[in-house]
Amino acid sequence: MSFTSQAFLGQHFEALELQGSEPEPGDLFLFRLMSPTGRWCGAHVGVYCGHGESIHFEGKNPGGHGPHMFLGSCEGVVSKQGQRPLLRSRSLWRVLRRRGGIDRAALERRVREAMDADPPPYHPTRSNCVHFALRLLRPGPSLDLLQRDRSPISVSVDVDLTVD
Repeated sequence: MSFTSQAFLGQHFEALELQGSEPEPGDLFLFRLMSPTGRWCGAHVGVYCGHGESIHFEGKNPGGHGPHMFLGSCEGVVSKQGQRPLLRSRSLWRVLRRRGGIDRAALERRVREAMDADPPPYHPTRSNCVHFALRLLRPGPSLDLLQRDRSPISVSVDVDLTVD
């Protein structure tokens, strides 16, 4: 199952247009990732927390220069930042809302846990921003959000999500 497949998107999320309205806690913000040559190569996902803030997980590029490390693990970094600076620094592609809503208290608890925990290593296919976002929104108890829940999620973020 792919995060960006039409079946997954339609079953679990709905695409939103936010013009003139505020996001809700739990909304997913998908940002286009561009290769060094300017080609679209995927998406970065952040979760809106409320109060003008979003949380996201990404890999820290060793050495601080060059293209993102795509083939192996690197240091993982959890960041919470203001929504406006995030929207200014990245190219917004989509906003998605989970069908059926979310448990806001559980989201707040998981965000606090994620901010206080040592993040796992980032890996482009096993532990990335999509895995992180989906774990924040999942139903049920949190219990060490990043460290213990390593359930596999097949993720592909390089598929077009054209929604009619």
